[in-house]
Parts: sequence; C-alpha cells; structure tokens
Amino acid sequence: MKKKVLSMLICMTMASTMLFGCGSGGSSDSASADTSKTEEAKDTESTQAADKEEDASADDAGDTASADASGVLKKGDYVIGLSNSYFGNTWRKQMVEAFTKAADEAKAAGYIKDYEVQNGDNTVNSQIAQINSFILSNVDAICICAASPTALNSTIQKALDAGIKVVAFDSIVDLEGVYTMDYPWQQIGKDSVEFVAEKLGGKGNVVVVRGVSGAAPDQGIYAGITEAIKNYPDLKIVQEVIGEASATKTQEELTKVLPSLPDVDAVITHCGGDAIGAVNAFEQSGRETPIIIGDNTAEFINWWMSKDGYETLSQGSTPGCGAAAFWTALDILNGYDVPEEMMIAVPHITVDNLSEYEGMSAGTFVSPDFTNEYVIENIIDAAK
Repeated sequence: MKKKVLSMLICMTMASTMLFGCGSGGSSDSASADTSKTEEAKDTESTQAADKEEDASADDAGDTASADASGVLKKGDYVIGLSNSYFGNTWRKQMVEAFTKAADEAKAAGYIKDYEVQNGDNTVNSQIAQINSFILSNVDAICICAASPTALNSTIQKALDAGIKVVAFDSIVDLEGVYTMDYPWQQIGKDSVEFVAEKLGGKGNVVVVRGVSGAAPDQGIYAGITEAIKNYPDLKIVQEVIGEASATKTQEELTKVLPSLPDVDAVITHCGGDAIGAVNAFEQSGRETPIIIGDNTAEFINWWMSKDGYETLSQGSTPGCGAAAFWTALDILNGYDVPEEMMIAVPHITVDNLSEYEGMSAGTFVSPDFTNEYVIENIIDAAK
C-alpha cells in the first residue's frame, strides 16, 4: 500500500459537531444489488435557473444556501456517480442515503445536472461492471466505496484515462491519481485493544468480530488488533467470527460458537454496525455480558445508557462520509485545490461523554453533518 503522507489526531471528541445519524434509513441487513437513478435533468439550465428564482420554496432556498456556504461551487452540468460495492448492512445504506441527500441538494442548487447510484453484491466483478458503465456514460466523477484495495485498479485506470475524476472513500483503493478519503483503520483496532487491556489488566479471553470480507476497513482494523495484542501475551484471542459489519450476522455467528468457548472477557467488534449483535448473542445465551467495544450506533449507545456502571469504548466510521465524498468530487470538478490523500476523524465515546448522545433515533449512527463547508474545512484543507 502506498504510504500516507499526512496524519491526524484521531482520539478526539466530536460532540460539538455531531448530528445523530444521516437519514431515516431502514435497518435491514439483507444483501442486495440494485441500481437507482435520478430523474432526467430539466430541458435547459436556464429554464431550471428561472424555475428556481420564481418557484423555489423557502426550504429549497435553505438547501441552496447550505449546499455551498464556502462559495466554491458554481452552476454546472456535471454528472457524478457512486459505485458502492456492498449494500448489505445498515451503515452502507445510510452512507448511500447521505450521498443521495447531498446530490439532491446540489442538483436543486444547479451545481450538477444529475447523479447515479449503483450498489453491488460485494464482489469485484459487479463493481467492475459498475465502473465500466459509468465510463460508457461519460460521467464527470465517480465516488467509489471499493470491494478491494487493488482488484479494481485496471478498471479505475480506464476511468482516469478518460478524464474522469475518482474519489475512493471509506474502503479505498491503492492507485496513483485517485483521490482517497480514509479513516485510521489500524488505529481503531489498536485503540480497541488498548482499552480492553487496560480494563482487564492485560489478561483475559477476547473474541474478535471481523467486518466486510476483503474490504480495506476490515484488513486495517484487524491488522491494528493483531499488532497491538502482541504487547499483551496474556490477552488471548479465543475466537474470530465474520460479522460483515452487520448486527444480524454478528449475532448469528457468535451464537454458533459461544457454547464451545471458555469465559469471554471482551469482544472487539469491527465498529461498523455489529456491536448490538454481540450484545444480543450474549444476552440470549444467558452468559454474562463482557466488555463489548461499541460501534456508535443508536442501538448500542441506547443499550449502554441503560446499563448502570457499564464501561466500554465506542468508536467507528461515519456513514455521512457518503456526502463528504460527493462534495469532494464536486469541489475537484470546480477546480478547488484538493490533496490526493485525506483522512476523516473518528468519534470516540466513553463514559465521560456518553450522556451527550442521549436520545439517538433507532437505526442511526453518530456522524457529523457533512456539508460542503464542513468537508472543505475539516477534511480537504486539514490535509494540506
């Protein structure tokens, strides 16, 4: 993998900028593959602009104002695509919703002509087909949440050669010329181990829940876990399960193995929508609930608040990054100076700031509101 040339402080509390979740997404965990397209653009840009001036509601005016508080964007006829490798968990669905909300806002403001979202089945071949279709459609930019860090490279290179801007985010790719927007995955894994080790005095049995198979986040978090745990020889990984960043899948897989396991002192999750599944597995088994690393979902946070004296760490990536990827692609198209490598900070929740997240709506994650102004200040300019 290419070496990152930037670093950020990630163990920060983002309470001052947090909004609870990024939409009213459902909580279904069944995998699906679909393609959703927006309606066709209006006949002419001038007609569209006139309609906005004469007929826009107060809400539309507010959307237009918030779409580009930074003043970077101009009216344009761009088309931006989202290639999402996987649609089988709540996090990915809310990520797509965040992208769509931002794109609808930009379209209403006249900053883009249209956008298209394609969701895959977590296979490289399906995502290659997505990217090829975007190339044939001659889109201006593609935002990619990738099935593999490298297997898509030859297809993505075709897009770059065609002059298409590419932004890979959350699950990124390793290819020169691609803008990447990543999380500090290895640090997430290390922080989880360090917290567990401190609470257990460096000794105990640990279960590790893996994420979406083959994706960069799972690889990075697992690498961080295995590296950090070497410092604690009495901290033993007694079981690994593949949870696919899904509460349902995590619960199913843990339920299968719990009867054969010794006492479990901690569960280190993928921090991507799986933590409440671990809670449910232990509660239904009748076993004492160990330390479970949280994932910043409403379900886990609300459960945690109901448990007096329970101490853990909750952290995780933010599904609102779908909007961040969209705005970054549009900023690039508008000529804004965007570095090739960017990072997104991870919200950390402990007993000290847990009360700040009271009242989260079911099916949501802790996530900032990724407006274009926020993205420029906290992601793009912060990486320069």
